[in-house]
Amino acid sequence: MIRIIVAISLSFGLATAPVSVTASEAVSPERVEAFVAVVEANGCRMTQYRANTVLPEAGFDNKTETKSITELLIEQERARILDGQLVLFGGACGETLKYSGRERFFAGLADNGCKMNSEEARLILPRVGVEMQEVQLLMERMIHMSEVSLSDDEKTVYLEQGLCDKFRGLSASMAATKPIAQQRTAEELKAAFVEFMKSVDCKMTRAQSHEMLPAAGFTGKELRPIIAGMIKDGEATMTGEQDLLTLKKEVCNG
Repeated sequence: MIRIIVAISLSFGLATAPVSVTASEAVSPERVEAFVAVVEANGCRMTQYRANTVLPEAGFDNKTETKSITELLIEQERARILDGQLVLFGGACGETLKYSGRERFFAGLADNGCKMNSEEARLILPRVGVEMQEVQLLMERMIHMSEVSLSDDEKTVYLEQGLCDKFRGLSASMAATKPIAQQRTAEELKAAFVEFMKSVDCKMTRAQSHEMLPAAGFTGKELRPIIAGMIKDGEATMTGEQDLLTLKKEVCNG
């Protein structure tokens, strides 16, 4: 019996520990491509929360099946798990997939031996489409989360090995696409933000935003006027000591 041992960490139909996939658990190519089409229609990315809603509606309510499909896509290098999201590559996603500045920075590091000094950064960051200023804004948070570390003289950045493995080989595709900030108008940005908020039950604290927004491809600078406008127009509220941002039901359900 053929067994493929796959270790993955996403939990919407996927295991949190190594899983044995046998030939009897194989799925048809038609089901695989139907699954891919669903993820493509959702921006080529899918969080666990989003998957719990979207996949059953699309006829994928069997988590054993979705786990097998996802493992197959990862094995075929058509998908990866990045920041707890299933991310598809190639096909329709090759032209439409949007990367955050954080992801671009990680990919640049990963394909430079998991490290980067200041001189290398001047060459690598523009190539992968991320500005030094954005990296500087994210750096404190990334260090706090142990995603990166600095050399004693603080001239070299090192990427955590697990992240290096996940992002290795992606810088070329990122270099071929424009940064998110160059792709979206204010209207498109607002629509994307609302869709993201739907994936987190339309609620998010300020503390959560520091981690969740960069991972989802947003920057605080670009979202501040969007959020301020939504609060002013009565589409959202900001309350409590934790600065809880909540979208109104009609916006969240729209």
